[in-house]
Amino acid sequence: MKKLRIYALLAILISILLTSCGKSGSQVSEKNSPDPEDDAIQIGVTFDSFVIERWERDRDIFVSTAKDLGAEVYVQNANGSVEKQKEQIGYFIEKKMDVIVVIAVDSEALNSEVRHAKDAGIKVVAYDRLVNNADVDLYISFDNEMVGRFMADAIIRATGGKGSIIKINGPSKDNNVSLVNKGFDQEISGTGIVVEDTYYASEWKGEEAFNYLTEHS
Repeated sequence: MKKLRIYALLAILISILLTSCGKSGSQVSEKNSPDPEDDAIQIGVTFDSFVIERWERDRDIFVSTAKDLGAEVYVQNANGSVEKQKEQIGYFIEKKMDVIVVIAVDSEALNSEVRHAKDAGIKVVAYDRLVNNADVDLYISFDNEMVGRFMADAIIRATGGKGSIIKINGPSKDNNVSLVNKGFDQEISGTGIVVEDTYYASEWKGEEAFNYLTEHS
């Protein structure tokens, strides 16, 4: 019965998150002390960081909605550290979460931890960024190749399809970056647009991109 409740809850939370882009969530307080004896569905969420404002909004909407539906959510912040995120997933496994949601710091580095969670009977959701080679139970994201195509199309229309550009990306270890690049490169192929240089900003830090452009302008 609890398994059916988990699936129903995830379906509702997913639909809300995917339709909440651009909306502001109210500030909420997530619980920090899991109780394995609690009958409520318990969800552990590990964020890569809160450098991007979007993650604070998504956290607030997720926690608030889950609480309204009778679930408990325990949020951890890895602050951009793969090792810390591994520890957080291990902590959620130890505390016998029903579901672990991962916003991965490194798409290639967490497959072992995900497998351990699944071996423990815990459902694992990769949110926004796929954890590669991990066979997660659910992957929720945008069509990132299409995002890249939209970006390229905007540049083509703005430049008339010719000229030189510098491409600024997020971190190279984010699976979404490669997907966005794939769509972008396919769209500009055959045009007169030339990518003169490519830069990867760690943790999606805007100040790194700004400093790079300042130094290369």
